[in-house]
Amino acid sequence: MEWIFSWVKSGLLFGIFASVILMLCPNKAYQKHIGLIVGMLFILVMLHPLMELFQVDSNAYVSYIRNFLMLETGEGEITDSDLELYEEAIGIQLTANLKEAGYPVKRIGARAEPTGEMEEITIVFEGEVKSLGAIEQYLKNLFGEEVVISYAYR
Repeated sequence: MEWIFSWVKSGLLFGIFASVILMLCPNKAYQKHIGLIVGMLFILVMLHPLMELFQVDSNAYVSYIRNFLMLETGEGEITDSDLELYEEAIGIQLTANLKEAGYPVKRIGARAEPTGEMEEITIVFEGEVKSLGAIEQYLKNLFGEEVVISYAYR
């Protein structure tokens, strides 16, 4: 029963977060595109507990997001606008996951290489966090050992 409450809670938190993002859109033209990405991420947030239940590998999850949001150019690299959308999508997804886990996350910034590999993750917390080891391990398992992780407190 607790699993269902957690699932509903994560959906509601992401819905609120998505509403705030859509309200901050500067232009109606951007709102359509950002709404599409947020909608796809909402589907992924709602599928995440099911993926854990069926023990789907997290690397498959990340590569699905990468392949779904990226359009490759002829040289195996992606366009700048697609890279920005990918980085924003990763930040939104990680924010939702860490908030669901009980961390006081204000925002997460992600920077990826043109190949789609994650280069740096910046996490801004609203308060003091005592145990950063679990977050670092989660991010390194998700994106690889070479990802640079930085923290800030506001």
